[in-house]
Amino acid sequence: MSLRRLLDSTPAQLAGRSADLLQLVVLTGTALATLYGVGTTWVVALHLPPLALVLLAPLLLTVVVTAYYLRCVYRPPDFVIEELDGSLVVTRVPGDDGPDHHRYAYTRRQRVRATRQIRLVGVRSHWSGQNRVVEEASSLFPEHRLLDGAVAEEDGRVYRWLYLLGPLARGRRVNVGIKQVFEDVYAPMKPYYRESCEERQVRKLSVRVQFDHGDAPAEAWHVVWRRTRSGSSRQEVARTRCRPSAEPTGEKVVYELTRRRPDPECAYGIWWRWPEEPPRRNADAAARRAGDEGVIRTPSRERR
Repeated sequence: MSLRRLLDSTPAQLAGRSADLLQLVVLTGTALATLYGVGTTWVVALHLPPLALVLLAPLLLTVVVTAYYLRCVYRPPDFVIEELDGSLVVTRVPGDDGPDHHRYAYTRRQRVRATRQIRLVGVRSHWSGQNRVVEEASSLFPEHRLLDGAVAEEDGRVYRWLYLLGPLARGRRVNVGIKQVFEDVYAPMKPYYRESCEERQVRKLSVRVQFDHGDAPAEAWHVVWRRTRSGSSRQEVARTRCRPSAEPTGEKVVYELTRRRPDPECAYGIWWRWPEEPPRRNADAAARRAGDEGVIRTPSRERR
């Protein structure tokens, strides 16, 4: 086992949290002992009533605990997402030597506001199924560089960072985005697409799925998933049948979902059923068992 995996293991993380808690207890005890000695001397020297020390001690203890929390525990986000727009264009592709599969053109565009000086804006995705990449992930804006983790980590997510090629000052805004094209040629993806706030405050979140008119789903739903207490998966908490948005040409079928100030702990998206799939009574249960962020799991290097 490598040192990095050992440090990232659950026992190591619990040990680190226990060490932080022990540090807090020792710091609090030291502060209380110091305050007791200084306070007692101060009360005796100024001939103040003992009640003054009793009232002052809880106030000073609160200040110590608050300062420790802000210094060692609280980690504010580097940026706030003002708008998040996710889009998935689904197209049926004839198989070379087998059944048809689908091609997915995925784009994610964000407008972020820095809460401190930053150079990197992180994004993450999680796929289901087995696929081949037609176009590698790249930045939507040529003035940025994409740093791609390329391989899913233990939580199933692929982490990427957009390098802004310079510092972005606190309070400044910037538009960033990524795009990627892939096909589920090895195993079909699960019929849903969603985006989450990634535990950040988001003012507006939009999800859009587009199909060719001749390959449109039989039905679709707006679905909301919430992270479980363990944080390892999501469970469906709401489902509403939706109709496609109007398209002037009539050649495309589009489903959209827009939420203002969505819950940071939730993910929002579209779940659909293909015409060849019979209606299932346990569709809700299948949705709850769906994977985490995004739509499709990035394939391993050996499968490409």
